[in-house]
Amino acid sequence: MEQLIKTLFNINKDDIERLDTVQKDDELVVYLLLKRKELEYCPICGKKLTGNGKIEKKINHKVLTDRKVTLVFITRRYRCKACNFTKFEKNPIAMDGFYNSILTINQVMMDLRDPNYNYTMIAQKNDVNVNDVINYFDSYVVIPPIHLPSNMGIDEIHSDMAKRKDASYLGVITDNDNFKLIEILPSRSKYELNNYFSTFSKEEREKVRYVTTDLWLPYKEVSKRWLPNAVVAADPFHVIKHLCDDFTHIRIRIMNKSVYGSNSYYLLKKWHKLLESDDYNFNGEAKYNHVFKQKLNYGDIRKMILEIDDELNLAYELKEAYRYFNSNAKYESAKEELDSLISMFTEANIKEYEEFIGIMKNWRQEIINSFIICDITGNRLSNAKSETMNSQIKTHIRISKGLGNFNRFRKRMLYCYNDKLFCILTEKLTSMKRNLKKKKKEDKTN
Repeated sequence: MEQLIKTLFNINKDDIERLDTVQKDDELVVYLLLKRKELEYCPICGKKLTGNGKIEKKINHKVLTDRKVTLVFITRRYRCKACNFTKFEKNPIAMDGFYNSILTINQVMMDLRDPNYNYTMIAQKNDVNVNDVINYFDSYVVIPPIHLPSNMGIDEIHSDMAKRKDASYLGVITDNDNFKLIEILPSRSKYELNNYFSTFSKEEREKVRYVTTDLWLPYKEVSKRWLPNAVVAADPFHVIKHLCDDFTHIRIRIMNKSVYGSNSYYLLKKWHKLLESDDYNFNGEAKYNHVFKQKLNYGDIRKMILEIDDELNLAYELKEAYRYFNSNAKYESAKEELDSLISMFTEANIKEYEEFIGIMKNWRQEIINSFIICDITGNRLSNAKSETMNSQIKTHIRISKGLGNFNRFRKRMLYCYNDKLFCILTEKLTSMKRNLKKKKKEDKTN
């Protein structure tokens, strides 16, 4: 019982004079009176303070998950007969002026670390006002200096919170080794990136060893300018995505040349995933196909698709050759193999692959660098962890149903994805509320 009381109220059993509980529908009301302590002295005149009645203060104390708990703290009031100075008995459950208990606020701050909760959900979970949740977050979360990681990922998130009216993406910087969020920038522009890296000393920037990015050119340019010792690597996933998108354009072009309703059109329309995915057993059991009126397995159908057009077959072989290179090449041989692939794609002279040929040429060294094995993780360089984090951040944006305060959003995501951030509970509350008049003026200027 003693341990239960200490857990529920953060006070010792011996300090309690009265503890009563009353059940009211789905609410538990707890009346608490502490034992009177030694007499206190007036801070003004030094005389002894005398008792001057009791006051009941209602405190929201969310310690149970199945019902609302209201703590009625019965506090004594003291008065100095000499100078009429008055004060209330110290409340160990809640800070002065707060109607939510310290334990409740602590739970709110813990819930704020979970990106799967929006502010309204946290308020409902803890039986507090949503504005209180926001005020606690604005006031108590501290952002210490966050250092650049050794293995950095640079990516972006599409958002209406982007700084400029013509910008669509926020810049996201992550620690690829430790799955930590380092920073969210109001734009992925070169201007914002330059501003960000210029705030760090040369010594700290020189400690960055690897940078992984997608194929957004400013990422590469800014990294080479500010991170002189870093090896820049192109994220393999984004390179493959461009290749697969270009192959899709080839398939659609050839499909559109086919007669609608023909066998060729049917194969290219219905079974195109056999050319795009490895999730099929091409040597599996044959099943009856109503169009061809015979049993065919996935391997048979794929073969029929590739026989439709020689250019499609060549495009497929080139795509698979690059995918094999991406999955199996080593850093030591990547340069030679990539140069061979560039020649093969160029000689094929397929117009839809011109974009991918440009990527292989313009990002040649960065693609080769992606085969470097990181000595911390033991994996090749990629933005895989950044993509995973971005996906979770996008989920938070979606469940929040519209976010407009970038500074608060940035702080919340850092609090969720970087354990360097911490909270300090004080009696002073501040707000990160936007100045809407100023924002409208800035929008008109832009």
